[in-house]
Amino acid sequence: MIIIPQTKGGVGKSTVAMQVIAPYLYKKHGKKVTYIEIDDENNDSKSFTRTEIVNKKMLQTNHLTQLDEMILIDDNHEIIVDVGGNKTSTLVLNEIAKVGTFGNVKWIVPMGDGELDGKNAIATMKKLRKIESNSTDNLFFALNRAISIEPDYLEEQYVNFFGHKYLGSDSTITDFVQDPKYFAVKNDKIITMSRYLGSTVWEMAHNNTDFAKKAMDAKNSGDMEAARKFLFFRRLQTEAKDYVLGTLNGIFCSLDKWIDIE
Repeated sequence: MIIIPQTKGGVGKSTVAMQVIAPYLYKKHGKKVTYIEIDDENNDSKSFTRTEIVNKKMLQTNHLTQLDEMILIDDNHEIIVDVGGNKTSTLVLNEIAKVGTFGNVKWIVPMGDGELDGKNAIATMKKLRKIESNSTDNLFFALNRAISIEPDYLEEQYVNFFGHKYLGSDSTITDFVQDPKYFAVKNDKIITMSRYLGSTVWEMAHNNTDFAKKAMDAKNSGDMEAARKFLFFRRLQTEAKDYVLGTLNGIFCSLDKWIDIE
């Protein structure tokens, strides 16, 4: 099981869950994975109405004991749990602490580049340490909405993660974890576009529709509005492929080294 908690809302948990982890596990297993969203207030997964890589389920906070058996059974990481922010993450982590993880859970904590994002990521990490002693080994940080994924740029954007000798910060992730594992999710308009289409970027990139041919056929039939529409989707398809090659494939390689899937 891969659980994605954060005690702060609005840090892109659903982006990480649906745009990164879901396609990664789908590709590894060759089948749909189970996606569980725990959030009594916001159901972000509803945006993905056309995705075909997950089976989506909602779990209310008054039924959290159902996680116990799921964690016990899922020793091959076929379940993603997207945990809502604020009190929801605290409730979920407190519930999991009662039974434990049986060594079957990997944790991914998303964070933006704000100072408060860093403090809440540290607070989340401290809660994980109360659940399992080796939580750091099972923990990956997702640096969300990265302007660039170049290492030098990342270090300057995410001072709350790496620290900086000239810029003060109350605390950073590296103050608590030596060589923390992380991946950067590059910010790109194709992510926004994919949500409007109800899909994931990875699925858009692997859509085999020949939009160029459709545009030509529409032009030849005199329907220029349809031709423009297919040209638009052709561009999105290309941008999605570029995002998979430039960002997602690198993240997938990092996850391969971390997640042992039999």
